[in-house]
Amino acid sequence: MTDYQNAQRALENMQKIDPHRIKGLDILSTTYWQLKKEVELSDLAQKAVDFDKMAPEAWFVVGNCFSLQKEHETAITFFSRSIQLDPTYTYAYTLCGHEYTSNEDFEKAISCYRDAIRVDNRHYNAWYGLGAIYFRQEKFDLAEYHFQRALEINSQSSVLHCHLGMAQHQNGKT
Repeated sequence: MTDYQNAQRALENMQKIDPHRIKGLDILSTTYWQLKKEVELSDLAQKAVDFDKMAPEAWFVVGNCFSLQKEHETAITFFSRSIQLDPTYTYAYTLCGHEYTSNEDFEKAISCYRDAIRVDNRHYNAWYGLGAIYFRQEKFDLAEYHFQRALEINSQSSVLHCHLGMAQHQNGKT
């Protein structure tokens, strides 16, 4: 199980110790996103951009801020800016894919997830994203394959086990 409160405390402590550290702000912003901390996420986005407009993490944080507000097109713009600044930024590709999925633009979402996997084939969130799209499209064999790949990387995830089970059930394997 994910412990976002402890992650928040640890990452905020990191910021207190090293307030100009940009590395790790993406994870802190995701923690705020998961906890639905809009004010903290907005403040972090402003600080990140003020600190370094050329850091891909700064625009990633801004993307997360707009994602939490369900402004998917704007979030895509900022995640894309992160990718433009760092074409190897796996997590930005994945969150861009999530935003496209939210807009039901599955073709672009699939492209983002594949780009994430191309950069880092152990990024289980991208494998999960592909599986989720294929499940929604009722391509259950493909969904099962992608959920299984995600589980090979993150075998402790109850969410991934659940999604794999749903795909297997649809495939008549349970």
